[in-house]
Amino acid sequence: MLRFVAFSLFGYAVLAFPVYAKQPLQVGDVPPDNLGWASTGGNVKLSDYRGKIVIISFWASWCPPCRKELPVLAAMQKQATRDKVVVFAVNWKEGRDRYRAIIKTLKDVDLPLVSDENGYFGGEFGVKAIPHMIIIGRDGRIAAVHVGYGESEIPTLVKEINGLWTPPPRPATTSETPPEPPAAD
Repeated sequence: MLRFVAFSLFGYAVLAFPVYAKQPLQVGDVPPDNLGWASTGGNVKLSDYRGKIVIISFWASWCPPCRKELPVLAAMQKQATRDKVVVFAVNWKEGRDRYRAIIKTLKDVDLPLVSDENGYFGGEFGVKAIPHMIIIGRDGRIAAVHVGYGESEIPTLVKEINGLWTPPPRPATTSETPPEPPAAD
C-alpha cells in the first residue's frame, strides 16, 4: 500500500508540474504587463506604451556584451523619438546598492533604467541568459526575441524595428480602380 501511495504522489507531482512550468515567450505572445521598477520611480507597465514599439533589454553590469549593447540602445532611442519607440534597459539580478551605483554611472545614458533585483521579472519574460532583448510591436505582442549581442546584428535589429513601424502594403484590388468610361462612337 505504501508503494502505491508513494507512486501515486510521484505521478501526481509529475502530472501537476506542467501546469506550473512557465513556457518561454515566443513571437506573437502577449508579454507580462509588469517590467520592474524604473529609476525615475514607479513600476513600469507595458500597457502604458501600447501603440509604440517597445524594446526591452535585460542586462547586467558584469556582462561585457551587455555593456557594449547599452550605447547602441541609447542611440536607437535617440534616433527614434519616444512617441514611436521606447527602449528599456532592465538591470537583471543585481542588488539595490549596485543598481543605485549603476544609475549614477550611467546618468548620461538617455535610457529608462529598470531594476529587476531578484530576477523575478526576467523569469516572467523567460530570461535565462543576457543580454536578452525582446521587441514588442505596436499591437502589444512580441515581435522578436534576441539572446546575446554582436555588432553584426545591428542591421537586423534596425530592419525589424523599421518593419514594425511601417505598415505592410495593401494589395491592390480591382474594385479600387474605377472602371473606364465607355468609348464614344
